[in-house]
Amino acid sequence: MGKKTGLAGGFIIILFLLIVSCEKDKALSEVILGKWEVISITQITYENNIKKVESTLYFDPDEMKYQFIDNGVGIFFNNENDILFSWTLTGNQLVISKLFTKDLVADVSVKGSSLICTYIENDKDISEISYEIILTAKRIK
Repeated sequence: MGKKTGLAGGFIIILFLLIVSCEKDKALSEVILGKWEVISITQITYENNIKKVESTLYFDPDEMKYQFIDNGVGIFFNNENDILFSWTLTGNQLVISKLFTKDLVADVSVKGSSLICTYIENDKDISEISYEIILTAKRIK
């Protein structure tokens, strides 16, 4: 009886590892597809490349969502309205167009059910100031 239990346990472990490794092998362009609920946006302020201030804004459930559809179309959902946008992904660089006044270019990663987008903005008036923006979202569909 001990051998059967050991074999069954070993089989379950191997099956789990295969499933996990298949998920890791998926391309980012596949993993990003779906609906993501924004949890927080962190802004880190740098002066002359030295970190000065960090603040995080947390969102209520359903307050802000992004949906990435496989044909390069997306939908931005917020409390006021829904907006269509275009997106492309090259490596880990995500470009979102037609949503803001200019294209948003961000580094993106997906770890489990978390999506993290990071980008840098320079202050329009003070050249020594820059901002690192980190958006964290969770998969909801």
